[in-house]
Amino acid sequence: MPDRDIKPYIIEQLKEGRFHLAAIFGNDHPVELEIGIGKGRFLMNEAARRPDVNFVGIEWASRYYRLAAERAAGKRLSNIRFLRDDAAHTLRENLPDASLSALHIYFPDPWPKSRHHKRRLIQGPFVLQAARVLKDGARVLLGTDHAYYAEQMEREFSDHRDFTLVSRLFGDEAPEGITNWEQKFRKEGRTIFKFEYLRRARDLAAPARA
Repeated sequence: MPDRDIKPYIIEQLKEGRFHLAAIFGNDHPVELEIGIGKGRFLMNEAARRPDVNFVGIEWASRYYRLAAERAAGKRLSNIRFLRDDAAHTLRENLPDASLSALHIYFPDPWPKSRHHKRRLIQGPFVLQAARVLKDGARVLLGTDHAYYAEQMEREFSDHRDFTLVSRLFGDEAPEGITNWEQKFRKEGRTIFKFEYLRRARDLAAPARA
């Protein structure tokens, strides 16, 4: 079988400057972003289920990035695009202000060794950029199987003036998702931690905490 044409499903990397998301998709539908898509199972399921929403997936691993794009091409999902880049760079440099309706981050690398904690995605500077690129009322949905990283996720988002905690569900309370990583971790009996945050309206943001 010849390789599928994945060019229509790829967003070209930008070293600097902002994406024009309406031009990329050819419409002004809401845009949701997933960071670390793996094989793209969650993203493609959502794209098929909600055709009036546009989805962008970021993945650094080139093998998974290309596989996901090929699968989207095979399904002819016109409301999905993929980008191979460092997620922190994309948020900081390429996404316009108030451009996203939701941010999905499921099972990012926990970097469990203390000397590697600085490599974790969910840290203060990242949360600051998330607040910038999310629309008022947008959702942030987080998932991890690592207890200490769960604590860090909750601390970083709850301490930021622009986010309100909507739900924190652990273990049996956490709704089952469909990402490949989550299915694997549940079969292994690991505890799953999930959070949902709401981006506060900009004119109603609470004062920063001391």
